[in-house]
Amino acid sequence: MARVPIIYNEQDTILHDRDPRVKILMFVFLVLFLYFAPSWKWMLGMTILGLALAFVAQLSKKALLVLWALQLPNILALILIPLIAQFFSGDGFEYTGRLAFGVRLALAWSAALFVSISLMSTMRVKQMADGLRGLGLPEFFCFAVEYVFLLIYRSGDDIFRIADAMKAKGVNLESKNPFTIIGALPRLMVPTIISLLRRAMPMMSVLEMRGFSATKRRKKLNLPSIDALDILFLLGAVLIFLSSVAARFGWLASLAGTLGI
Repeated sequence: MARVPIIYNEQDTILHDRDPRVKILMFVFLVLFLYFAPSWKWMLGMTILGLALAFVAQLSKKALLVLWALQLPNILALILIPLIAQFFSGDGFEYTGRLAFGVRLALAWSAALFVSISLMSTMRVKQMADGLRGLGLPEFFCFAVEYVFLLIYRSGDDIFRIADAMKAKGVNLESKNPFTIIGALPRLMVPTIISLLRRAMPMMSVLEMRGFSATKRRKKLNLPSIDALDILFLLGAVLIFLSSVAARFGWLASLAGTLGI
């Protein structure tokens, strides 16, 4: 885990101290927000909130930039494709219709990335799996999540080891520029995929030998008690989600009109 800090960020923050069940529910409500939020302004607000959560979780700015840069082609496509289509349809570059929808989706993509990384990086794999169990989800699902994240950690460690071996052979992969790092990733892709395929089944067998099971719980859960601050965080996420629903169906505008705002 020390070599793959993007998934779990070892810090002592107010977000790390929250109950994993609360953080999982916060993630669910904030993602649902992205489906109901009616405009790009709401998506921009969630993007800013995601960045604020990343700041509270003390995430590495460089790691966050690399993750966002990996999604940059998708984000640009969401904006450029409707922009080009709108231009050739004779509407010019006016901010209406398809372009507004593309900007909304692009901001939603960024918001989803920042929120998910900020919340999930504050939980160890065991905490995440136990949080799912604490919410009453089936054991096979909790086991699958735990297994996938463990496999990601091992794969991430494999990437670092492969990079070390390639540097020993004279291939320079060192750079402080995130975009240069992304450009070097294709060199690591093939050996990483081969390593991943070779590791998957043995890792499953080892987990089963150590008592992990997709059908029965391994041991009693060791979850902390939910405190007042946990409830406050969760209520905040629920309130944000309900506000987006109210705005989507026009209830918020009706309420503002009634109050004369």
